[in-house]
Amino acid sequence: GWNDVSFHGSDQIPTPNIDALAYNGIILNNHYVPALCTPSRSSLMTGKNPIHLGMQHSVLFPAEPRGLPLSEKLLPEYLKEIGYRTHAVGKWHLGYFRKEYTPTYRGFESHFGYWNGLQDYYTHITQEPDPQYSEYKGFDMRRNLTVAWDTAGKYATDIFTNEAVRLINDHDTSRPMFLYLAHLAPHKGNEDQPFRAPIEEIAKFSYILDLKRRIQAG
Repeated sequence: GWNDVSFHGSDQIPTPNIDALAYNGIILNNHYVPALCTPSRSSLMTGKNPIHLGMQHSVLFPAEPRGLPLSEKLLPEYLKEIGYRTHAVGKWHLGYFRKEYTPTYRGFESHFGYWNGLQDYYTHITQEPDPQYSEYKGFDMRRNLTVAWDTAGKYATDIFTNEAVRLINDHDTSRPMFLYLAHLAPHKGNEDQPFRAPIEEIAKFSYILDLKRRIQAG
């Protein structure tokens, strides 16, 4: 949370990259968003309170036939109009029951990531959170509209970070770029799963006594 990053004064969990972004960018400390994924992402992409989008109530569940309204023009669409390259990496969670709701139809030139809200950190299997439909599950990792089967077994934080770094390194700096990076972390996995991190990363924080917090730090 707010107190867990170094540039806010925490000395328990080092966050050098976040600190560098803060010191060299713009810190947004006074902005209101809901405390749920889909509503807050709706606000981020539109600049509107989710109550004006019909997205204020809860998150999107896997089988829901709805999404961020197609009548809304999103941030990457505006940025493309003024010459930006636009890429999305990681979590979407703004609808996918029709392809028109997916990232590459909403202003992003490319998307590498998943469409649902939660998934296993390694298998990338998404499971319906409602217990009465828990048998419904499937693989959710894509490059644009193509299923990325080759990512199975790879840690989500690593593959998203690597893709973001690749996009930055390959970018033609004669044009500006908007990169939307939405990690699975700090979410847990599916509803019945805890937070997950590589063992070697968790071991770096052995001085944190609370196991759940130690895993989150990893």
